[in-house]
Amino acid sequence: MYAKFFIIFVCFSCSSSFASSYEILGIFSLPAKSHYIVFEPLLIALAERGHNVTVYNTFPKKYTIPNYNEIDISKCFHLPDILTIPQMKAMTVNGFASNDQIFVFVPSYKEITSCKPIMDLINSTSKYDLLITESFNTDFFLLFGWLFEIPSVTFNPNSPVTLVAEFKGLPYNPSYIPHFLRGFAPRMNFLERVENFLLNLYSMYSYRKNSLQVFDRIAKRIFGPDVPPLEEVARNVSLLLLNTHFTMNPVRPMVPNVVEVAGLNIKSAKPLDNENIEKFINESKHGVVYFCMGSLLRGETFPPEKREAFLYAFSKIPQRVLWKWEGDVLPGKSDNIMISKWMPQRDILAHPNVKLFISHGGLLGTSEAVYEGVPVLGIPIFGDQRTNIKSLEANGAGELLDYNEISKEVVLEKIQRLLNDPKYKENAKLLSDRYRDRPMSPLDTAVYWTEYVIRHKGAPHLRTAAADMPWYQYLLLDVIAFIVAVLVAGLLIIYYTTKFILRAIYGLICGGGAKKGSSKSDKKKRN
Repeated sequence: MYAKFFIIFVCFSCSSSFASSYEILGIFSLPAKSHYIVFEPLLIALAERGHNVTVYNTFPKKYTIPNYNEIDISKCFHLPDILTIPQMKAMTVNGFASNDQIFVFVPSYKEITSCKPIMDLINSTSKYDLLITESFNTDFFLLFGWLFEIPSVTFNPNSPVTLVAEFKGLPYNPSYIPHFLRGFAPRMNFLERVENFLLNLYSMYSYRKNSLQVFDRIAKRIFGPDVPPLEEVARNVSLLLLNTHFTMNPVRPMVPNVVEVAGLNIKSAKPLDNENIEKFINESKHGVVYFCMGSLLRGETFPPEKREAFLYAFSKIPQRVLWKWEGDVLPGKSDNIMISKWMPQRDILAHPNVKLFISHGGLLGTSEAVYEGVPVLGIPIFGDQRTNIKSLEANGAGELLDYNEISKEVVLEKIQRLLNDPKYKENAKLLSDRYRDRPMSPLDTAVYWTEYVIRHKGAPHLRTAAADMPWYQYLLLDVIAFIVAVLVAGLLIIYYTTKFILRAIYGLICGGGAKKGSSKSDKKKRN
């Protein structure tokens, strides 16, 4: 009897699990590790919940999860050759890419068509329930949602550019929402608002010219003439997940199908598994400064005079310094400095003896520092880094060090101020408390809304009508033009009616008098 109930229970459980198991396709072509680190936890979590997840990516790790299948496309898509910090800095003006340099990060027609896994996917008869892909300078891979007739979820590694926001019906008012590549503080003065407005116009033009138009042509060559315009496909995305949070990014109104999930990359901290680093931190009586320029920028490419400025400053402070240095030797290194080509950043920042994080201001490292309440000295080089550091400055949890102002005196002054003034640590702790205080973890939030989209067949009810409006309707320009036209027409009618009536009255009065006068003169002539 009990055995029969047990069998029924097992069968029911299996069938229930099978019924809620979905086929999920992920495509992430950008070979930037700092981007994929954000998306990966969601994909793993979905697989652990029983969904069959197939991921085309450039950083496969060969997980042993049976229903998690990775397809290696690292040989298909490449970033330009590693640039030095001065070269990367020269490409930008205050973080804003010049000459559309930011679009070097998108795949070419040759890269796509030469990628056998991608072309095999195009020609496959596989069935999927959902597409997850990155929304960064190209919407090309959204076409796989159109191809397989499934809803799409896009991930944005930072704040969305203007057109991406417009496609989702997300308010993007340049009067109070800074362009994420420019580095303005949330509250802009008049001239900054003028520049912000112009930058948004340029961003819209550049995105259409360098992404939408380019990939529309590529799509027609690959998928044929019947492929819909990318703009149409992008406007029909079911869900946009943003790697932002209102506590450290500019506050903005949201629509239901745009969800902030910043912190997906932040895993539980672990004890340091590197004995040398652990000993180095634990034995530092005055604490530790951690210095890292991220995964793309290499600290060793600092020009000699910039490197020497940091070496001088570090030699003058009592704290020890952990420096992620990719070279074998650091010339002029003082005894309080430890270098390593790789460091467990997440676990280092979680250590209570770490007093300051010197960084390029990348969003992942910045969010980890915010989560742990560590003050940041940011040296923005490109992208959204200046904006991230400006947000920390606005919260009193860090300071910006302009690359062009790096000198021995400036670096030492800023480091000493951040280490010795307790307000920075206090503000960083307050920011950390706000950042952590959420009804659901970022990962649970992302999983919930992703599954919600599948359960509700793309959840079209989440989309605002603004996503389908041309810009002139969204801005009410047609309504304003109609009202102005009606008012002008009304005023013209009143004007000409009044003019006609006055002329008629004038004619009656003056015309009658003239006739009367003329009859009298006629009588005089006859007499």
